[in-house]
Amino acid sequence: MSRNIRLFPSYSQRENQTTNHCLLILKMLYEENPKFLSEVLSKLLGEGLSGIVGVKFTQQAGKKQSIPDGEITQEPFYILLETKRGSSLDEEQLLRHLESLKQKQGRKILIALANYEQDEPKAPAFSNVKKTAEADKILFLPISFEDFLESIKLSNLPKNLADAINDLEEYFNEEDLLPSWKYRLDVVNCAGTYDDVIKHKIYVCTAKGGSYSHRRSLYLGVYRNKQVDWVAKIEAVVDIESEEEFSIKWKNINKSDEELAEIARIRRSYLDDSQYPARVFLLTDLHPTDFL
Repeated sequence: MSRNIRLFPSYSQRENQTTNHCLLILKMLYEENPKFLSEVLSKLLGEGLSGIVGVKFTQQAGKKQSIPDGEITQEPFYILLETKRGSSLDEEQLLRHLESLKQKQGRKILIALANYEQDEPKAPAFSNVKKTAEADKILFLPISFEDFLESIKLSNLPKNLADAINDLEEYFNEEDLLPSWKYRLDVVNCAGTYDDVIKHKIYVCTAKGGSYSHRRSLYLGVYRNKQVDWVAKIEAVVDIESEEEFSIKWKNINKSDEELAEIARIRRSYLDDSQYPARVFLLTDLHPTDFL
């Protein structure tokens, strides 16, 4: 059953709450000024679709039968939004959305809003969906929460809207819907294992307890003597639980879990590998720096 967009939704599913919040901010922008929503949509959908929101006023527009003194028109458009908190979208569900859009009038758009790992979303489901959308003259766009957020950050917004957008960004961050890990540097004390980190491109710590929570990050700062003098990219973090068992805490590259676990075991074999469970950071692209 459909519901109106509300400030205080009663949805129990977090996915529906996220959708409500996104639509609510668009509704607030439109109610403040339809041009705001038009500008957002032009950012999201392309300049070719700018100006589709709001009535148009024209004068002396020639028609086949007559030339009216004035004309007020509204271009019809219809946008469907499918939201996923992760990055996996269901192909059959998207195709059903396209089928329902075929019956609508005017510009037809299907947005797949999700937390995509890649800068350019390339989910397996998209190939067939894109072909079907093109055949039916429907614009299909996968859009990340990060891109959505950037599109609504317009200049010269009134304070209430700017504050609402800041609140939405905090919500996205708290719900891990933004790829903030791409910009995070995890600085760790490597004083006791410094040479091993640099030589073998590996950092090892306990997988349970310990001083660091280790949120997902793209970079690791090698710290000793009150400074970071190397920065490395983190390829993956593997928890080695026993000689046979492992789990992937996170991975930032496109390799299989089994391949990453094998690399972690090989690199750890150069060190003291008798302790379990161990958390293994696989590193690459080490660069010297001088960060006090």
